Amino acid sequence: MGEAIEQTQVTVGLKRGRNTRRRWRIAFAIAGMVALGGGVVWRMSPHRMPAAAAAAAPVPVSAGRAVLADFPIYVEAVGTVTPRNVTDVKVRVDSELRRIAFTEGQDVKAGQVLAELDRSVQAAQLDQAVANANKDRASLDNARLDLERYRKLGPIGAATQQSIDSAKAKVDELAATVAADDALVRNSRLLVGFTSLVAPFDGRVGAQEAYVGMIVHASDTHGIVTVTQMDPIDVQFALPQDVLGNVLAAGASGKMPVEAFAHSGEQPIAQGALSFVDSHVDPASGEVTVKAAFRNSNRRLWPGQLVDARILLRIDAGRVALPDHAILRTQQGTQVFVVGADSRVVLRHVTVGVSVNGLSEVTQGVRAGELVVFDGQSRLNPDTRVSPAMTDARAAARAAAGAATDVSMPS
Repeated sequence: MGEAIEQTQVTVGLKRGRNTRRRWRIAFAIAGMVALGGGVVWRMSPHRMPAAAAAAAPVPVSAGRAVLADFPIYVEAVGTVTPRNVTDVKVRVDSELRRIAFTEGQDVKAGQVLAELDRSVQAAQLDQAVANANKDRASLDNARLDLERYRKLGPIGAATQQSIDSAKAKVDELAATVAADDALVRNSRLLVGFTSLVAPFDGRVGAQEAYVGMIVHASDTHGIVTVTQMDPIDVQFALPQDVLGNVLAAGASGKMPVEAFAHSGEQPIAQGALSFVDSHVDPASGEVTVKAAFRNSNRRLWPGQLVDARILLRIDAGRVALPDHAILRTQQGTQVFVVGADSRVVLRHVTVGVSVNGLSEVTQGVRAGELVVFDGQSRLNPDTRVSPAMTDARAAARAAAGAATDVSMPS
């Protein structure tokens, strides 16, 4: 019995020893796993660091300094090219058309012969008028001699006072007849001159309206050809009454430059000056008619052509300017992203004035020289750190507008 108890105790002791060693092995295994896990965490953390760094990396944007610019203030309207003189050259005597002395579409000078009529009838009438005038002038000379004789015979009683008075009346009558004859001669000469049709002013002839051999009449509704003055030439357009005060004020200080543009062009085709403002406003449209005068030696303006007219009212000099695309137009108003000294952006409200050729005038909110984001705003929020690629505001405006700017800007 005692041996059995001792054997049992030995068995229990052995089991307890095994359990203790098992627990120590488990503990060591857990400690190793913890140590291994720490190594894994330590080794993995360097791989996680670039992702965090990427999240905090600065956002690349295009940015530049706000500049000072001169902004021309214009009034624009659609106008019609209007010649100052247009004349349908018509005949003033009935005759046959003998010669055409022009080519359709030809430029002509004032006084240049355009056509000639048969002048035989008018020449014969002139000769007749001259002959009648000469006959009556001879009769007048004879009557004056008679009057002189009667006046000499009167004092000696050889001529009565009645005969002297009759002789004087005869002289006066023939003098009036000669005067009428002279007028008829001048009229006949004019009729002969009318057989040559000349250009009334420098201009351009249109299509031929009559042909050699035709019998033309002074009563005809059409003439021989139309002559249109081409240089100088006017552009007529209408301005709203709201800008009339500004136009009159600008015109009081001197000539107002006006530029004419073709509808499809970005560069002016002619430059002139305002020459006429109508004396009343049309009550139906609320507009006033104005004209601008242009030199047109290069024939860039054509009668009846529709053009865009632009009047320069004034120039606002030295204004803060940004490219149009730098300005965000949101529900909260017009805003820009301004880059601070720490490369973080601030969303700032601005007040915008006129825009000319890709540049906008900023009247409030930004000072000249401040760094403003031009492109890349969609990736920004206030306080975002950015990496700006510097761009000149003028170059950015020209690139966005797609054409060279006309805005005068100091260097």
